[in-house]
Amino acid sequence: MTQPQPDPQSDTQWPRWEVFKQDSEKRPYQAVGSVHAGDPDHALLTARNVFVRRPAAVSLWAVREDHILSATPEEVVSHPDVLDTPGEAGAYHIGVKKSHKRSMTFVDLIATVKAGGPGDALRQAQAQHPDALTWVVFADVAIARTDDDAETVESWFAPARDKTYKQQQYYGVIGKHVGELKREGRMPRRTTQEPHVAGHKVYDHPHDQTSEMLRQRAAEVEVKP
Repeated sequence: MTQPQPDPQSDTQWPRWEVFKQDSEKRPYQAVGSVHAGDPDHALLTARNVFVRRPAAVSLWAVREDHILSATPEEVVSHPDVLDTPGEAGAYHIGVKKSHKRSMTFVDLIATVKAGGPGDALRQAQAQHPDALTWVVFADVAIARTDDDAETVESWFAPARDKTYKQQQYYGVIGKHVGELKREGRMPRRTTQEPHVAGHKVYDHPHDQTSEMLRQRAAEVEVKP
């Protein structure tokens, strides 16, 4: 349910904005996370830097958290007055969460309705999707959005498509690297044995290494004819 607003005198953070990303024209907007920002433009730029560094996207929305009304079925039962939350009449977007599956996306925006306020929009969301785990509604006028012209889409989102990306499993683990060093004889076999790399001792302290180098040079001088 909508969270209580912080005391403006004690809150030192910028407002929180929920970010909705559309991967393609055929895909719905999906909630991908949140950012803190001082104004709508700042929110969109931050959202782009955080959530569109690699994945595909054609549009971003940012909505201030205090402009979003959300509730679970349990919250509606315990606080039925949430369905009467007042606000401006107009177009409202409805989002639903239908799975507990852990993933980046938890809420899909699935409809736009005409409503007398956020409470009315939430009531319509409940009627249309009674099996949802969470309902989310917000007014269309509350959205900060990127432009949908071709130039904006190209400049904002096209560069991310060409970035290389490796999943975590493509990288090795430390244990594997240590095993390879041991098989190559480059790791000490006993705690008292000093490690060698390419036939030279590896010292933990630079002073020890400098002292050893000086001793070697002194020995070379002594053996010269």
